[in-house]
This record gives sequence, structure tokens and C-alpha cells, in this order.
Amino acid sequence: MQRVLNSYRELAEILRDAGKILFVHGKSAENFTRLHECLNSVSVEHFTDYTPNPKLEDAISASEFFRSKGCAFILTVGGGTAIDVAKYVKLNNPDSLLAVIPTTAGSGSEATRFAVLYRDGVKLSITDDIMIPDYVLFDPELLKYLPEYHRKSSALDAMCHALESFWSVNATQQSREFSRTALTDITRMLTNYPESYDPDKMLRASYTAGKAINIAQTTAGHAMCYKITSLFGTAHGHSAALCIRVLFRRLTENSRLDVLNDIASAMGCSSPVSAAEKFEEIFSRLGLNVPEASEQEIDILASSVNTERLKNFPVVMDNDTIRKLYREILTVKE
Repeated sequence: MQRVLNSYRELAEILRDAGKILFVHGKSAENFTRLHECLNSVSVEHFTDYTPNPKLEDAISASEFFRSKGCAFILTVGGGTAIDVAKYVKLNNPDSLLAVIPTTAGSGSEATRFAVLYRDGVKLSITDDIMIPDYVLFDPELLKYLPEYHRKSSALDAMCHALESFWSVNATQQSREFSRTALTDITRMLTNYPESYDPDKMLRASYTAGKAINIAQTTAGHAMCYKITSLFGTAHGHSAALCIRVLFRRLTENSRLDVLNDIASAMGCSSPVSAAEKFEEIFSRLGLNVPEASEQEIDILASSVNTERLKNFPVVMDNDTIRKLYREILTVKE
């Protein structure tokens, strides 16, 4: 059972009896004073050799490093990348324990059994309950090191998780309660961004949305967004939101799903159509761009879609539909 920690003092008590610790982190961790105070009296091995879109070989190296140094506990601080590398170490060392301190409020990775790695540029989705972290600590102060663009895109990623898990064909009563709670809180915070943005609330909303996708999984938005990131360099949450703003509108036009009324209610809207419009308004308010794509890039995108994730979407889509959607998601070059 995962435990959410209330303070660095609690973390320090756990680490004191943890044995040698593998600490997976990026350069920004050098600034995290309270975390380093927890590590002063324990044995720590640092692993920082991974890329922003983590390669499978990076994660394998981390796992081998863990064993070669005689580590027993994994600690990671960072965004989805660092957490996914640490999860892979946990997967290959199932007797170990994993503590996570997220530095972005969006991926929800601290709540899920999923990890994303890349092999030869191809995305690998790994799923195993053993990878759900044992401990999570939220520190809103860490979000101040997050660039503004990534703060916005991370928040959109969490909102996309809440929406996709809500309408997923795998949704359960429990997952929809998580979705509803996260979506209500995130919508309130982004409607008047940045005035209404609360780092602590966003961290917890992202976590709750992560608990929702841990049950229901993501759908077409995530199936269609990964190649957008690799082609145009947009952050993951930015790419997901580009897709959701079109998919949400299409659902309201072509579906009579009762769940869309629940989604509208959670967003404080009178109808599914107004909820889809509200999502568009939030995207516009955040000022994120819509990339231009050539016809060749549209072809590449259409052929890249993860068909397994499409199965979770409540409306069946063929290749022609996907191609048309990409032409709405992006600006097509003349």
C-alpha cells in the first residue's frame, strides 16, 4: 500500500533504516536543501546519467548500478523521466522500496504502475504493479524551479489525464471519482491562470489524476500525442492538450455518452459542448502554440498511433479519421 508522507522528517526516518540508497535525479536536485538534509547521515549513490526521453539502456544501467553498489532503497526527485528510470530499477529489484518526490505537477507517475522508456527511438510502455512507488512526498516549493512553459504543459497533462480516464472504456466508479476530483480542481486553477494556480493543490490534483489513469488508462489523446512531441519538440502535456482540444469537441458532436454530462458538471459547465469550449479557452489562455505540419508529417503522425490506447477511447476511429483529426489538431502548411 502506497504511503503519502507529510514531511521531510518522515522521509528522513524511513531513509535512516533503509540501507544504501540509490538516488536518481537531475541537476536541479542540487538546490533542494531540505532533501539533502535528509541524506546527510545515510549512505547514498547518485545516478544522473539519463536523457529527457529516457532510453531503455539508461534504465538498464541504473538497475545494474543499483546492484553493483549494493543498494536496497531507491529515492528519486524529478519529473516523469527520473521517476520512470527509478521505476525500472524497482521492477528489476522487486525487494527494494521506492520513494518519489515529484518536481512537476502533471505526469502523475508517482501514482501509477506505468513507465515509458525508448528503445531505438521507439516508445515502450511498461506496466507492472511492482512499479507503483511505496512512498510519495509532495513539496510545492520544488515547483518554483520549473520553467513557466513546463508548469503550463504539466498542468495540461494532468487535466488530460483527468478527462481521458473519465471517458475511458476501462473507467470504474472509483476511477471516475478520482477523475472528477482532479478535473474539478484543475479546471478551477487553470480558468484564471496564473492567479488561481496553487502549487500544492496542483501537485495533489495531478496525483489524483494519476490514480485515475492507473485504473482506467489514457485513451486516444495520449495515443496520438507522442509523435507530435518528437516531431515538433513540444512538451508532452502541450502535445496531449493539442489532441484533446479536438477529440473533446468531436466526442460532443458524435457521441451521446452520459459520462460527458458528468465531465461538464465537474468542470462547472452547463453542457458537454460548453465544457469542450472551456478546455479550448484554457488552452488559449495559457498561450501555447499550434505547430505547423506538412502533408508528409501528417502521414508520419497517422502511421505512428498506438492502436492499443485507441481501444480505450469510447468511439472507434479508422485511419482516415485519424488523419483528418491530425489536420485539425495542427496547422497544415499550404
